[in-house]
Amino acid sequence: MKLTFLGTGAAEGIPSPFCDCPTCEYARAHGGRNIRKRQSVLLNNDLLIDLGPDIFASCAQLSLSLCEVNQLLVTHSHSDHFEPTNLMLRAKAYRLSTELPEMTVVAGPSVWALWDASGGSDQQAGIKRRPILPNRAVQVGGYSVRSLEAAHHSSIGDAMNYVIDDGTATLLYASDSGLYSDETWQQLEGLQLDAVVLEGTIWSRPPGKEHLNEDDFRSMLERMREIGAVTERTVVIATHFSHQGSAPHEEQDERVRKLGGICAYDGLTVAF
Repeated sequence: MKLTFLGTGAAEGIPSPFCDCPTCEYARAHGGRNIRKRQSVLLNNDLLIDLGPDIFASCAQLSLSLCEVNQLLVTHSHSDHFEPTNLMLRAKAYRLSTELPEMTVVAGPSVWALWDASGGSDQQAGIKRRPILPNRAVQVGGYSVRSLEAAHHSSIGDAMNYVIDDGTATLLYASDSGLYSDETWQQLEGLQLDAVVLEGTIWSRPPGKEHLNEDDFRSMLERMREIGAVTERTVVIATHFSHQGSAPHEEQDERVRKLGGICAYDGLTVAF
């Protein structure tokens, strides 16, 4: 399994154009890995997780094509994770010389409500709907996918994390969630994960209900180790950083490594 991080920032990205905090100012001055677009991840060249507002710029900067992608998993309907216009731009009128495979889109009810309200057409975008709720299992292409209830987007209630198995490795994609409920922990029991992508949105800030700070990040990993889901061989990757909760990349990387993880950056590719 291979992961490519197209974006590793939270809702505003880093730097936020409307902010002069030390992290944003450092990113403007130093660029490189300090620049974080809104989060999206490409898995094995054919499965995309989230389709946010920066996807076109990310792919252009990283010299990546999404022409092989035929599966899309959407975690929830917040605008930094699902931008309907970008899915509309998959229509034939915007790629006259290119034929694309039909894309199966796995998403919850609030995502589909947003898509319909935007005027999106399944046929024109070349997509097939696969509605899903938390704590369900589906087979999409060569992937076995299990949805987990995320502690996030509580006013809507259908935000999800995903366990994804491609036949060679098993990944827990756990972004945009606070501490898991007991019910969600039960869903993870018995799993042995090869990799965990875990958010650290509010890393240096006080605890929150819908995102993780450093202590909560540590607590989640400790619990995963206790139930045997995470072992010494599991690759742990931290991502989804807010400019208001994280440090410049090198400093953030040191903090994450102390907890046994890798600090993601835009363009990072990890195989496991």
